[in-house]
Amino acid sequence: MSVFRWILIAFLMPGDLVIKRVGISIEEDGGILRSFVNMCFWGLVTVLVALFII
Repeated sequence: MSVFRWILIAFLMPGDLVIKRVGISIEEDGGILRSFVNMCFWGLVTVLVALFII
């Protein structure tokens, strides 16, 4: 597996874990819930990193 594939898997992991926990398949979700969770998670990570760097 290439490095880019591993980065993609890691980037999408928070949303994937949530939809698996809720019991929704990727086809049923259509990417809405997964995208929302990923946006919130990575947005929070980015804000925390920015706050601690400054």
